[in-house]
Amino acid sequence: MRKWHVVGSFLVMAGPVLILSGVKNTWLILFLMVPGVLTLMIHALLEKNEKSLRCRLGLHTYERVRWNEDGPGEIIECQRCEKRKEVMRGF
Repeated sequence: MRKWHVVGSFLVMAGPVLILSGVKNTWLILFLMVPGVLTLMIHALLEKNEKSLRCRLGLHTYERVRWNEDGPGEIIECQRCEKRKEVMRGF
């Protein structure tokens, strides 16, 4: 199923590439990008194994758990699927 991810990514990226190349046909750009986004969403819903549909699509809701003792970063965790990340916050 990885091929569907590649096809969807290619269709989504074709839109900005056509815009940058000077194509003025808006319908062509939308005709390429909308099926690409739908393909990526369907692929994510079928292949990923998180419980929440929003987390499968990558729409996590993170909250800070604690500060990292080793450096200036912090540990954040998704409220629904409990996925943890280490991030560095800017000023």
